[in-house]
Amino acid sequence: MKTPMELLKEFAPEFAQNQMDERALLFEHPNYQAIPGKYKLLIGIAAAIAGSDTCTQMWVTMAKGQGVTNAEIVEAIMVARYMKQATVNDTVAGALAKLSGDAL
Repeated sequence: MKTPMELLKEFAPEFAQNQMDERALLFEHPNYQAIPGKYKLLIGIAAAIAGSDTCTQMWVTMAKGQGVTNAEIVEAIMVARYMKQATVNDTVAGALAKLSGDAL
């Protein structure tokens, strides 16, 4: 089975190239190094766990290849999980208010 990026390259090669150019910009360009690469990878893991198994595995593999520890990866996952709960609470607040008879 092809990866999402392989499919993007097949159907929209310009967009795939753009994504790879952005990645190089963020990870390699000297003007964008205020956040260490290790932290960028942990941010990638945290963002990916919100909705993509494939992306989560990709970011974890990249992080491991750059020396990020299992403990750091697990902590990033736990922080992202905690943070995502807040968005779930916000998303359901209107429905819960409706159930309780309150209006938001």
